[in-house]
Amino acid sequence: MQRVLLLILLAFFALSPSVWAAKKKPVAAAQGSTHPAIVADNADLLDAPYDPAKPPGRLRVLVALGPSTYFLKDGRPHGLEYALLQGFESELTRRRGKGQPPVRLQFIPLDAGELIPALREGRGDIAAGLLPQLDGLKALVGVTEPYARDEWCLVGSASRQLAGQDEEVELPSSSFGRRLLSNEQTDLKLKDAALGANAEMILRAIQQGETQLTLASRLVTRLWSSQYPALKVGECLGQKVAYQWAVRPDQPALVEDLNRYIQSKQFTNMDKAIELTRPHLISGAKVARSDDKVSSMDKLAIFAPIFQAAAAANNLDWLLLAAIGQKESKLNPVIRQKGPTGIMQINPSTARAMGVRDPHSHEGNVSAAAVYLDYLRKMYSKQGINEENQLYFMIAAYNAGEGRLEQLRRQAKAKGLDPNVWVGNVEKIALSTVSKGMVDYVSTVNRYYLAYQAAERARQKQKKASE
Repeated sequence: MQRVLLLILLAFFALSPSVWAAKKKPVAAAQGSTHPAIVADNADLLDAPYDPAKPPGRLRVLVALGPSTYFLKDGRPHGLEYALLQGFESELTRRRGKGQPPVRLQFIPLDAGELIPALREGRGDIAAGLLPQLDGLKALVGVTEPYARDEWCLVGSASRQLAGQDEEVELPSSSFGRRLLSNEQTDLKLKDAALGANAEMILRAIQQGETQLTLASRLVTRLWSSQYPALKVGECLGQKVAYQWAVRPDQPALVEDLNRYIQSKQFTNMDKAIELTRPHLISGAKVARSDDKVSSMDKLAIFAPIFQAAAAANNLDWLLLAAIGQKESKLNPVIRQKGPTGIMQINPSTARAMGVRDPHSHEGNVSAAAVYLDYLRKMYSKQGINEENQLYFMIAAYNAGEGRLEQLRRQAKAKGLDPNVWVGNVEKIALSTVSKGMVDYVSTVNRYYLAYQAAERARQKQKKASE
């Protein structure tokens, strides 16, 4: 019975068959690379019963990658689901008390159709993606009470009614509106949107006069209304839609804690989430941007060959180099003759120590950073540090220097903590001695890395579909 329910739900979330065959390995790593990469099922997971009084340092949020739910702009995460959960992260950090590392929600972007299978496989702790409340979902995963309510309405360039035999409603093949419409008695005709189109792209087409009518979420339409002022909302379907978060089925206490958050004053409600997200809208809806700005992903494409060449030469994942470059310079190279320089903001003295004579050119700058990261990895590997913690230490040492990190490790050992483990150990000392800057640096690079991996997966998937 559960198998049947799962198949039905997967159809609603537009799961493609390729998802089942997807391997859990880093995307776009150098051929044969043994470099540790942050992936969806890394060790930052909830491996014991969730305790609200002692929340873990990390919770993994499997989030639907999309122009409304979760996206990057200038390397920073935005989206309705990201905004909705920020209050929960703050509340968990408050409970941990002063002097403790902050709780980090680790957002892992996936296609919407992957969320429930990935959650059931234990690759995350929470699934978020405007998941509609559906009969049978409780049999597969834990679910929260609704955090928002919505309705689906006709949207066009003028108000329209659910009537008329000649009306064509353009919808993506994966739209939840198709299921809702099937429960209504109407003569509306469905028109399939172009392959790969999403709801936001259709709203843009209405704004530009290319499409006449669609059926869309009122909340999503409201989010995009400032970008597309020509949109007019007409009659809405009778059936309401409630959105909820899904949680691993073995963590009922986490469900209860999320429910308490939804009912609390700390809850970032949907109105606030729309307000926080609206100024940053871009991504799949192809919102026009000013001519003097280049998007974060465009910059990544520009510098990708340089990152890839340096990564291949040093057995690294090029997306890790890109994530560090994003954190250091937002991929806007600043050249300095003295002090940190270039895309990777590496010190010329460090570059020279790594055998690179010109740290100011793009190629030399990225190459020096790659050689230095490889040097750090080998150093920590010889000390018996496992691959996951090698990665954390490499990023931390890149930020503050290997000498400073060694001091923190010695202090951790003196306080009875494990000097070979970052999370909850050396991280804790870093937070209390060098402020939270190093901790935030490691967390931010981690976040960029995951987002770049998701973007690369989407690019590869689109490329395959067009072949």
